[in-house]
Amino acid sequence: MSGFRDTGRMNRLRWPQKLAISTGALLALWGVAGFFVTGFSPFAGESDMWLIGLRVNPLQNTIHVVLGVALLLAVPRLKALSGVGLLTSMLLLVTFGLGTARYDDQVVNVLNVNPGSNALHLLAGFAALAAAQGAVWCRQCDRAAALKSV
Repeated sequence: MSGFRDTGRMNRLRWPQKLAISTGALLALWGVAGFFVTGFSPFAGESDMWLIGLRVNPLQNTIHVVLGVALLLAVPRLKALSGVGLLTSMLLLVTFGLGTARYDDQVVNVLNVNPGSNALHLLAGFAALAAAQGAVWCRQCDRAAALKSV
């Protein structure tokens, strides 16, 4: 079988879909692992619970699981990925903004973030944005190729 070639589903996915799979899986797994550390209470607020150097609480875990699963569910269709990726990106970047605001003594840290958590939210937010914009670009290239072939 020297000519064997893997023609599986992963080879047919485009880079925005692969990026969304990795980002979504990272978020979902991080959220699930966080639940093993925190359980379900106290749901929001500061606590002294850590997961590999990042502070976690059930609210943050829920956000990670929901956004990660949303990205994973949107992967098969580029049109869905462009919308869900953009929404996920916006929510993660807002979460990053809320996390940076927590350094003010007047703000309650309901997400229980630290600088590491903020970095995770920032990187995942930009990865979701790249997947969303890449999906739009791939759809435009598909349309242009379809028009050329006619």
